[in-house]
Order: sequence, then C-alpha cells, then structure tokens
Amino acid sequence: MVDHQDPIRQQLIEARRNQILDAAARVFADRGYHRATTKHIAQQAGVSEGTIYNYFDSKGDLLIGIVKRLSSVDTMGTELAEALNEDARAALLAIARYRMAMIDRDFETVQAVLPEMLVNAGLRGQFYDQFARPTAVLLEQYMQSRVKLGAMRSVDAPLVVRSVQGMFIGLMLLRILGDDLLTKHWNDLAEVVVGVLLDGLDVKEEAA
Repeated sequence: MVDHQDPIRQQLIEARRNQILDAAARVFADRGYHRATTKHIAQQAGVSEGTIYNYFDSKGDLLIGIVKRLSSVDTMGTELAEALNEDARAALLAIARYRMAMIDRDFETVQAVLPEMLVNAGLRGQFYDQFARPTAVLLEQYMQSRVKLGAMRSVDAPLVVRSVQGMFIGLMLLRILGDDLLTKHWNDLAEVVVGVLLDGLDVKEEAA
C-alpha cells in the first residue's frame, strides 16, 4: 500500500500540481478562460488530459488553484504567526509586497481569471470559500492577537479586514479596467495600503 504521507511522494505530487498550474496559467492568459480546455492545458504541460484529473477536479478547480497560489494563502498563517514577534509595519509590508509582486508578475493570468470568478456563481463560491474566507480569518486572528498584546488599538477586526481585502481586489479590478497610474505605480501600492491601515489619513501633530 502506498504511503500518502511519504515526503518524497508529497514533493512529487506538489511538483506535478505546479507543472499543471503553470500550464493552465499560460493557457488562460493566452486564450481566456472560456476558450481554454483541459486538452490545451495538458498539451502545454506535456501530460495526458487524464493526468490533469488525477490532481484537479475541473477547469474551475485549476482556476481556483492558480488564485490560491498567487495569494500564497496556504503559507499566510505561518507568516502572520511569525509576524507577531516583529514590527507590525515591516511584517505587513513584507507580506503585502510579496503578493503584489506575484500579481504583477502574472497579471495577464489575473486579467483572464478574476472577471470569470465574478460572473460565474460556482467559481465565485469556491473563490470565497477557499481564498477570501480563509484569508479573512487569518488576518482577523492576527489583528486580535495584536490587540491582546497591546500593540494595536481595539477595532472591529472582521470589518477592517474586509475593507483591506476590498482595497486589494478593487486595485486589481481598476488595473484590469486600464488604470495606467496603477500599472505605473503598482510596486508602491503595498506601502500605500499598509500606511492607510496603520496611520490613517489624519495629520499628526509634530512633537515640540
């Protein structure tokens, strides 16, 4: 009987999943979600079409896998736990910069898949359950832990988190719509969002 906990086997499975996701990202970017087929993706990945279904249930499952990988949601819990021992600004900037860089690098793929998730009810539900909700829970826990440590004032964490999520999703949508300013200054946005979150927009009085 095969040991599914074997670390070498798990590495091989993960490598194959990433190979297929890489191919799906290229095909979605080139053809768009609707015109792409699992046959196209299999050809791009250099595997049989049946192999794809050993790792993913459907074309939609591939799309969700791409989004989760872009956001690194699977590693965010560890990152935020480690961030509790660091300066909040530096930690949040590092987390935000990494994800904004991933989005920028694969923006053609984002442009192909994000609109589809907004109009497809099934994908929309998967996106919320597998990405938006888990991310919100992790960020809420981080903020609540910061409050308990006395490193952050008491706030309505669920609403603050959703406001931040809305900013990031809104920024992606604006860029898809063709906002040249966002495209030009994309690498500055992590600092802007984190600055607004931690500092607000009030003018601070300088110490005498």
